[in-house]
Amino acid sequence: MATDFNRSFKILRSLWCLFLFLYFYHFPKNLFADALPERSLIPTLFFWFFSYHLITEYYFSSPFFQSGVFPFSPLLKNLFSFYFYPYLIFLIFDYGWWGKGQMKFLSPAINIFGLILFLFGVSLRLYTLFFFLTQPLNKAFKGKLFRVSRHPRYLATLIQLLSLPFVFSSFIGLFFFFPGFLIIKREAEYEDKMMREHLKREYEKYLKDTPLLGPILK
Repeated sequence: MATDFNRSFKILRSLWCLFLFLYFYHFPKNLFADALPERSLIPTLFFWFFSYHLITEYYFSSPFFQSGVFPFSPLLKNLFSFYFYPYLIFLIFDYGWWGKGQMKFLSPAINIFGLILFLFGVSLRLYTLFFFLTQPLNKAFKGKLFRVSRHPRYLATLIQLLSLPFVFSSFIGLFFFFPGFLIIKREAEYEDKMMREHLKREYEKYLKDTPLLGPILK
């Protein structure tokens, strides 16, 4: 089995997650209704999807952007956190108040596209989470999805990250996507090293036959 995931029912964790579900239903709705009364729908929907996704992963002890298959690099985790939160705050600020980076002529179609893309990333990340919860590690990478990408959990995170400038219709945000891409790529390479040590020759062949993050991200 993959490491670090919670596979047993824990009542206190379940109750805490239920509280978080209720809290994050009301908090973004009230926040954006007050702050952006005419443009609150998109950020509210995004934060519902984002929060519920994180709560679900939290319940199973899945780390924020790492795969959870192996102990992650603390340096890369902190680096991603220092990158991600200011990036998200900038996108919200640009969408709601600054407006200098907005692709207004494409709204709301671009926002809807971004939400759909984000939901696709969420779905892929949750699918791979449940896959690892039920499969031994030495069999997991033999599944069909793992023939497209050695690290579909990181691919899912990458899709989520790419969707954010579209959710908030910020063309400037597209430029700030690339540091996040480099961190995710480095984390996937770090995990390759761990997988090679754990599975040895069995993983060596897999390395040669399957791209790192996808067909165009080798």
